[in-house]
Amino acid sequence: MTAFMPVTVRFCDNKTMLVSSVAGAAEALRHQWPDKTAPGYLEASRLVTLAVDGICCQRIAFDAFTRAAKQQNILVDRPKSRAHDWLDAVASP
Repeated sequence: MTAFMPVTVRFCDNKTMLVSSVAGAAEALRHQWPDKTAPGYLEASRLVTLAVDGICCQRIAFDAFTRAAKQQNILVDRPKSRAHDWLDAVASP
């Protein structure tokens, strides 16, 4: 089981990567991003490094990673699965 819900990112060289852990996020941050000087990227890189070292909460680091990917438009949107629809139906009054 993965640590987080997997996200897919598509880099500038058109390669994709499925990321579901802080270690995966650290690897993804080494690939080609549109702007590695953007504040969101730098913050994600800092937090992921701290999380790998055990100093930062992994959830915070992974959220910073996905936020940076979304800001740079490399986060691939995936349609919700049918299971999400079933859970939504069960949870609604």
